[in-house]
Amino acid sequence: MLDLRYSYDVSEEAVVHVLRTCCNIRHLNLTRCSRVKLRTLNFKVLKLEVLNLSFTRVDDEALNVISKSCSGLLQLLLFYCSDVTDKGVNHVVENCTQLREIDLGGCDKVHANVVASMVHSRTSLRKIGAPPGFDLSDTEKLFLHHGCYVS
Repeated sequence: MLDLRYSYDVSEEAVVHVLRTCCNIRHLNLTRCSRVKLRTLNFKVLKLEVLNLSFTRVDDEALNVISKSCSGLLQLLLFYCSDVTDKGVNHVVENCTQLREIDLGGCDKVHANVVASMVHSRTSLRKIGAPPGFDLSDTEKLFLHHGCYVS
């Protein structure tokens, strides 16, 4: 596990160097690391299972790169990532075939209707932190049927 939360001065280059060198990292916490987007991740990070990017400036381009380099992710936390949109979420859902949990709470640019498409297209999902505006009452049966908890 590498926990760099609140490391405001850590650079993207440093994180990428560590990931390249320490290939057994399974859990990476970059909460509030405002200088890191992981856009330069141009190699496979095969063992990374948990990635916390909450309160960072990660965007759709970065999520596309991350989803291709870290396709074995089980948990992706994007709480209050204001530059993430449906497009970036779709990259993750498409490429991270084992994804079990994603948190989109506070992601204002992600539409609430993306939740239903995630549940249908990625059956491995078991927990979704829904974006603002999601109303569970309308689709509660759908999510219970698929075994995915949405909060």
